[in-house]
Amino acid sequence: MKKINGKVFSFIIWFIVIGILVYSRFINLDWGLPYPMHPDERNMVAAIQGLKCEFSIFNFQFSNLKECFNPHFFAYGQFPLYLGYLIAYFLKLEATISLRIISAIASIINALILLKIIKSIIFNFQFSIFNKFSKFNFQLFSLIIIIFSPFFIQFSHFGTTESLLMLFYSLIVYLSMLMFERRTTASVVWLALVSGLAVATKVSSIIFIIVPLITILSSLRSWDRYKNLVKFGMLTIIFVVLFSPHNFINFKDFISSMNYESNVALGRSLVFYTRQFFKTQPILFQFEKVFSYALGWPVFLMGLMGLIGANWKDRKTNLLRFAFLIYFIPSAIIYAKWSRFMAPVFPLILIFSVLFLLNLISKLNHKFWIPAFAGMTMLAIIPGVAYLSIYQNQDVRFQASKWIYKNVPNNSYILSETANVVDIPISNGTMEQLNNYNVISFNFYDLDENKVLRSELNNHLIKADYIFIPSRRVFANHPAERYPILGEYYRYLFNGKLGYEKVAEFESFPKICLPFYNEKCLSFNDENAEETWTVFDHPVIRIYKKIKS
Repeated sequence: MKKINGKVFSFIIWFIVIGILVYSRFINLDWGLPYPMHPDERNMVAAIQGLKCEFSIFNFQFSNLKECFNPHFFAYGQFPLYLGYLIAYFLKLEATISLRIISAIASIINALILLKIIKSIIFNFQFSIFNKFSKFNFQLFSLIIIIFSPFFIQFSHFGTTESLLMLFYSLIVYLSMLMFERRTTASVVWLALVSGLAVATKVSSIIFIIVPLITILSSLRSWDRYKNLVKFGMLTIIFVVLFSPHNFINFKDFISSMNYESNVALGRSLVFYTRQFFKTQPILFQFEKVFSYALGWPVFLMGLMGLIGANWKDRKTNLLRFAFLIYFIPSAIIYAKWSRFMAPVFPLILIFSVLFLLNLISKLNHKFWIPAFAGMTMLAIIPGVAYLSIYQNQDVRFQASKWIYKNVPNNSYILSETANVVDIPISNGTMEQLNNYNVISFNFYDLDENKVLRSELNNHLIKADYIFIPSRRVFANHPAERYPILGEYYRYLFNGKLGYEKVAEFESFPKICLPFYNEKCLSFNDENAEETWTVFDHPVIRIYKKIKS
């Protein structure tokens, strides 16, 4: 009877934890709608909405084939676009929601794959801790750490490619580990399929393929190596063509897009949205501005110590280490250092953090194993629990807009900033928009180079009743030594010399509040993170009002 009750209890616990996993990925999945808050998501939605096909095999013309389901958008491959199109078509959903569903589901699957990778590494290695520390507790705490990872929560709510790419890289690592144990043709086929889907999602993920290539070369018998290597390569190419055909059908458009994207990423083409990377130090920037926020400091530090200190004699651990380094190093040293560029290795650091915890706890007296692991788990999940609050509350731009409609008088002249995806104030369909505002979306980015803009700015300042700063994109990304005029403008605005005072500020920082008492909160100011970590889903909005003399 006790055994049955124990199984029932375990089932209930796992049911609750899986429920939390699903909740954390799907909560408020329609955030920001109907406005396209994320530019990459907006571009993918536009591509999906433009998909059509008038091709007929009985009246074949190559020009018709070139246009059949041509997305006219090649920054990403066609696989996520076609998948999003199918979900939107059959479930009668908006394209934005269909893309976010893909991200959420990919994140859930990824969590379970990470758990399998951890089990594959740990349970085949002789840790004395498993003589007394139950597998149930270990897996449970590990999954909780995975669930409450800020990057998983955020990317699940973005209808972009990050969740898919993280899943594919985790799958490649897991399948490569399995190849150490089962050297079968099926393993090669599965690796080729996942690798092909990754490249069909984003061409830059071709770097993922290094992991299965090394695995095949190192794990198979010498007479099998080259045969399976050729098989893997050919199948991967076939899957790429099948799932992203227009990269080849419209090859010129694809190459043109790739040239532009690579020039921006490498800093050959300097655009306004890469100015935050001016004079940044590779690796140090990622550690300070990316990993520490995407993972939270506790998991990031534990992950680093796990990366360095985990068993160097275990093949699977070394494969995991190799997978991290082979992606991280080349991605870290390029000019553009967006958080999404590091997304594929975030899950790997999670695994190393769990390995570190296990090694640490195994050195304690067995009486302290469960409380120690539980305590460290609680510390590790604080940033993720806090980050979930962003999607448990109304989008900050709607909050600010409510205040604006209530407090900013009719016909006010408002100076704002261009290049934010959505200008405020906005409406969610329930606000009373009785105010007719004259909102100037001004180009501050070229202020130092353009005398005409400086003259226009002076005229706007004479007329403006209010100044809106919709995010940190301008004032935080332009060093004063390179943009002295722009720097002086913001310095004078912030210290009051420009003749304006701050009357409102709206933020949606990750926070943990006491139940039924939202005024008592532990808040984490993450505005200093890499720009894209905050500006899409929780920017800080500042409103300044002209001081009447």
